[in-house]
Amino acid sequence: MNYLRLSLKVCEGCGALWLRGGVKDGVYCQGCTNRLAEFPTPRQKHAGGRKTRLARIAGCAAAAIGGAR
Repeated sequence: MNYLRLSLKVCEGCGALWLRGGVKDGVYCQGCTNRLAEFPTPRQKHAGGRKTRLARIAGCAAAAIGGAR
């Protein structure tokens, strides 16, 4: 006797219910997977968060040493 493992999943793109066979199929339904495949691939990875400004850091250090302005 053979066993078939399926998981009922909710698509993270559109919220549709679908059956996923195994863990390799992803988190999107077939329709959302096709739509996402149309987007261009990113060129490079970007660091997250805000970029710090040297003037702001220097201003904070000067305010802490010299007192409030």
